[in-house]
Order: sequence, then C-alpha cells, then structure tokens
Amino acid sequence: MNLFVKRNRTIGLVSIFLILTSQFSMAKSNTENRFSKLPKIEMTFAHNATSDPRMHNQAAALAFKAYAEERSMGKIKVNISPGGALGDTSSLQDQTRMGSIEVSCSHTEGTMAMIFPKIQVISIPYLFESIDHALWVMDHYYGKKMFDEFKEKTGIRIIGVWDNGGFRNFTNNKRPVHTATDMAGLNIRTMEIPAHMAIVKALGASPTPIGWSELYTSLQTGVVDGQENSLPVIMAGNLYEVQKYLILDGHVYSQIHLFANEKWLSGLPEEYQTIILDAGKMAQTAGRLSTRILRHRGVDFLKSRMTEVYTPTAEQRKTFRDATQEPVMKLLHKKVGRETVEEFKAAVEQAAKDMGYRQ
Repeated sequence: MNLFVKRNRTIGLVSIFLILTSQFSMAKSNTENRFSKLPKIEMTFAHNATSDPRMHNQAAALAFKAYAEERSMGKIKVNISPGGALGDTSSLQDQTRMGSIEVSCSHTEGTMAMIFPKIQVISIPYLFESIDHALWVMDHYYGKKMFDEFKEKTGIRIIGVWDNGGFRNFTNNKRPVHTATDMAGLNIRTMEIPAHMAIVKALGASPTPIGWSELYTSLQTGVVDGQENSLPVIMAGNLYEVQKYLILDGHVYSQIHLFANEKWLSGLPEEYQTIILDAGKMAQTAGRLSTRILRHRGVDFLKSRMTEVYTPTAEQRKTFRDATQEPVMKLLHKKVGRETVEEFKAAVEQAAKDMGYRQ
C-alpha cells in the first residue's frame, strides 16, 4: 500500500457510505415477505484491479455487493473476485459474455474494442472539455444508443460507467515535456490500442506495448522512457518512483464499463433484475466518486514526489491537439467508418452546448 493510499484511508469509504445510507433506508422499509417466495442466488463480481477499497473498481464492487445484498434481504449473495484472480480483462470479458461470470468490470475501451470496434471513437485525443463532459455523452442519448447496440451484438449489458481515473497523461525519465515537439524521440509504453499508438507516433515518439504487470520494471530498467496513464493509475502503480517528469496534457479520456451477462440478467425474477440494475447505478456512483477524490488529491501528491508536474498553457496543449487529432481520426475512419466518427463528434459537440461549454 503506497503512502497516498495510507494518507487517504477513510475519505473514499466515508463518502461512499454516506451515499449508500440513503439507499439502504429505502431497502429497510421493504419486508421479508416481498422476497419470501424467491430463490436465493449467488453471483460473482470480478475485476482485475487492486482489492484496495479506496480505488475505483473495488469501491464500485463493494457498493454493488452492499446494495444488492441489503436490498434483497440477503437473497442475493455477491462474491467479489478482485486482482485478476479469474483472469485479465480480456478473459473476464469472454467469461462474462459466455455467462460463467455474471458481472465484471475493469473493462476499458481497449478491451471492448476486441468485440465492439465502435467504442474506439472515445479515444479521439483532446476532444472533451472535462471528465463530466465525457460522462454526459455516455449518460445520455449517444451512450444509451451505443450500449444498446453493444448488448445486441455481444450479449453483454452495460449497467454502469465511470472514468478510469480521468484523462491520460504522459510521463518520462528523459526530459521535461511542455509542447508536442518535446515528445520527439521518446520511447513510450502504451496499451495495445491502435488509437493510443497513433497518438504517440504522431508526436514523433515510439509506442511500445507492454503489459501492466511489466510496466514498473520496464520503466525502472529503461526498457522504455515513459508511459501514459491517469493520475490515480500512476499513483496506484507507484510509477512516480521510476518517473521524473509528468505533463498534465490529458490526451485521452478512458472509462470503465460494468458488464452483466444479458441472458443471466433477463432470466432473473423481475424484482432481482431491478436490484441488479440499481446496484449497477450504486457501483457507478461509487466508482465516479472514488476517481474524483483521487484526481483532486493526486496533483499535489505527485508534485511532492516527481521532479516536475507541468500543466501546459492553452497554446501548448493546442500543439498536441493539432499534431494528433487528425491522424487518429483518419485511423478511426478506416477502422469504424467516417459516419461513426462524425456521429460521435456531433454528440460531443451537442453535449458541450447542453453543458454550457459552447453557445
């Protein structure tokens, strides 16, 4: 457990508890008779992230479990399997799709793209004004339409969404990065996501896909110069111990999707279906709250432990956007179609107007 987590031992759990309390009071008003004729069920909620309850995926899992078990008067038992005990995100996705796991999370757009390429549109760099802007798109018409299509094509229903720690940012050990040209020549670890790799290439750097479990050592030994991740992920992985420079460029928004096997869910009694869907909303609230807390406190934490944490000016950030946005959109035109990309951009622009970012 790193120092950041120790210093914030209670803040996430206390806040989540306060949110859940109001929901539990409603559950208590129901009598045992409502569920007396319904069978007991046991289910698994799996993810591949840390079991630390202050981190977003485990916080979401605990909120889901607490709500589902309390609301069902103990008729639903939720077994949480964290830390990749049942497999990596790709394996968990496959198992949820097949129904051997009922519910799982840790699924980013990178994993989902294997079975639903359209999700890659959220990787267009420097597109959103804020995390709330991105979540608005997913919470309203566009997201609901996309997730309905995802369910029809895969047999998986998305019952919750939260950001994966916010926007992704670049770190490295070679030099401070303030503008796009400063990235030239750096060797940057990425996930094996074409859009992410295209961003790094467009900046004149070399993308090197490396698994998460190998990342810390790869940075420590100089296999790669740097990497890109959100602040909570950088802290959770102690990457600040082996990286000197961080630029808060916020190039890509990444999010976590909470999966439920649709055949399993639709086969439950209606009362249980309602509970599971509401538990998904509680997990979503807990996940979003956890990442918000971590993002808020993360900048000061990293400033005290890295050589430089730099916030670019609007003009400097524009150099990154100008260098990367067009190449990534061209790539996505080939992978998912121009119409899909334009529809998503239009939804993002409409959300910006609805939220007051645009007139």
